[in-house]
Amino acid sequence: MIERMPKGVELGRSDLISLKGKIQAGFGNYVAFMYHPEIIKVSHPSMPDFSKEVRDAFSKSVIEQIDNSEQSNLALSYLTGQKTLLTEEQSEKLRLVGLAHVVVASGYHLSVVVSLAKKYLGKISRFATLSGALILLTAYISVTGFTPSMARAGMMTAIVLFAWYYGRRFHPARLIMYVMAISLVMDGGYISNLAWQLSFASYTGIIFITPLITNFLYGDKKPGYFANIIIASVSAQIFCLPFTLYYFGSIPVFAFVSNLLITPLIPFAMLGTFLLGITRIPVFTFLTKLILAFQLKAIDFLVSFPWANIDFGAGKIEVFLLFIPIVATILILRRCTRYSYRPSYVKICA
Repeated sequence: MIERMPKGVELGRSDLISLKGKIQAGFGNYVAFMYHPEIIKVSHPSMPDFSKEVRDAFSKSVIEQIDNSEQSNLALSYLTGQKTLLTEEQSEKLRLVGLAHVVVASGYHLSVVVSLAKKYLGKISRFATLSGALILLTAYISVTGFTPSMARAGMMTAIVLFAWYYGRRFHPARLIMYVMAISLVMDGGYISNLAWQLSFASYTGIIFITPLITNFLYGDKKPGYFANIIIASVSAQIFCLPFTLYYFGSIPVFAFVSNLLITPLIPFAMLGTFLLGITRIPVFTFLTKLILAFQLKAIDFLVSFPWANIDFGAGKIEVFLLFIPIVATILILRRCTRYSYRPSYVKICA
């Protein structure tokens, strides 16, 4: 990892840089540190990155209409996964309230894309739905970039799409193992990548815990939109908890409250950002800014409490013992609800 880049040098996605400096051993996902490197050469890709140009043009349109940098940064992070737009202060606030996952482009974003294809192309044919969904899937991933979390989500969603098209059924656990194996064959370094680990952990929580909680609370009835979003978000965080405790060494006290307030409004913020970016209609700008302003105020309020985050130190391997009560709870809920996981795979929500 490069700690600091010299000012005045503009780098873009797919650029290759040659550096000169002293390398020191890294930690975690970072192979090494290079302090105050000297840039020897910057090589730009021979073929233009059209998806990046489209994304940058769209981002410029959004920033011009949302005159508040905090709001525009958060909006673009939601929609395009450009979490690098967030300032260090914004990123830290999101982490302190347990919302760091909402600005990482992943399966949730792809599920929205696939849902659009199913809604508008489903009336034509299954082939049209499959083709349209795959095209939109490819286009969205090319805009956000093939990050470890998007690699997992993209493969998971594509496999589920093909399974749906051919009428095949997968047990969720088998599907997870397939995608893990494929992604590790592509790049064995993913196994030590935190984003990759959290991506699989969150998806595992969603497919194994969400239906149990839903069935336990609602029985055969379907929960409302907000309830479904909250249950899925809490389920994902439960399975991610040991990993976040190990890497960050802190517990966000208000994680449940923040997800209750922020998460249900994210799809509306994403839709509003998309519409104002391509249409530039003032009403979309006003409504989107209203949602973003509320979210930022809620985050600032929760962070203002001195005990909003409890630190106890990172790197403690014993935190993974939390999986024992987590798995025990899953088994107890499954016994109580008599829920079968086999039908759950058909939900394209990676």
